[in-house]
Order: sequence, then structure tokens, then C-alpha cells
Amino acid sequence: MTYHLAIDIGASSGRHTLVCVKNGKLSLEKIYRFDNNIKSENRTLVWDIESLFADARIPFI
Repeated sequence: MTYHLAIDIGASSGRHTLVCVKNGKLSLEKIYRFDNNIKSENRTLVWDIESLFADARIPFI
């Protein structure tokens, strides 16, 4: 069986989802959630790219 890791980054949080096909059906299992920390730079809200990159890397392996 082949597994794939999907990383979804939303407005307030992100998640890692393990995806595979079992018995002809798509199987999804959320395995990790993390906060999407918005920060302010020059009075503008921006994503904290360094934090997102660190959380998008697989921290549990």
C-alpha cells in the first residue's frame, strides 16, 4: 500500500493528513495539527513563513 502525506495550511491552522487507498476507497487520517501564527510587520498582517516551514517539516520523524 502506498501512503502520501498532504499538508494543508489554512488561515488559522495547518494539518498533516496521511492519505492512502484501502479496498478501493480513499482513506484520510489527520496525524498532526499546528497553528498558523499570523504576525504584524509594518502594520500589515503576514504569515510567519519560518514557523510554517518548521511545522510543515515532519517534526515527529
